Formats: sequence, C-alpha cells, structure tokens
Amino acid sequence: MEHPWHFDTNEFTVSLLTQEPEDGGVFEYCPNIRSAEAENFGDVRRVLTGHGGDLVRGLRLRPGDLQLFRGRYSLHRVAAVRGDTARHTAILAYSERPGVIGSVARTRQLFGRVLPEHLAAEGRAVRVDRLLD
Repeated sequence: MEHPWHFDTNEFTVSLLTQEPEDGGVFEYCPNIRSAEAENFGDVRRVLTGHGGDLVRGLRLRPGDLQLFRGRYSLHRVAAVRGDTARHTAILAYSERPGVIGSVARTRQLFGRVLPEHLAAEGRAVRVDRLLD
C-alpha cells in the first residue's frame, strides 16, 4: 500500500506513527511547493512526472514520532510499503475555518471510502484559499 502524491484539504495535520513497516513507507514531501496565492503548476508537474527529484525530501518516521505538517502547501505522499507489517499512523487534521471537509472524489481516492458528511457537503466546499484540492 501507499498514498499517492497529494495536497491536503486542511491547512495542517498532526500525525503520529504507531507502527513502522518492514520496509518502505517513507514519507516524501516537497516543502512549500505552492502558496495560498500560487499553485506553481510547473514544479508540481516536474515532481508528478518524475523530473523534480531535487524538490523532494524523504523522512523515515519511527514509532512514536510526532509530526506537524502543512500539507495544504506541501505536495506529499507515502512511498510503497513492502513486507508483511503494515504502516499505521494516527492523523489529526486541522483547519482555521469551520466546515472544511474533503471532497467525495478526493476522500475516496485517498482513503477508499467516504462518510455521509462528505456526501452532504459535496458542492459546498469551505476553503481558506482558492487552491485546487
């Protein structure tokens, strides 16, 4: 399993790695590759097409590591996990504005399922900026 490259809907997250995989599962990110004012499609395209390695940093988290992360502005993913032991992380997402919730398509892509709240909020996105999710 792995998480594909993405930006978060919310401004920042707090994550805690609770179980390390046997191999792989490195958290890869491009810090502040975009801002609230600019998508920076050129650099994002370079990363997504495999030509932006100079923009990518890797972080191997260990059980108990607590991470504060601005995923709205930093493209990120979790590289493929290999072996019989899964990678487990507790993720708490925060937004300064009430009512921010992931779109149905985006939530399904990242987590494989949606809640009734996602369906009810569809088409009424609350965001702190005009960036694409």
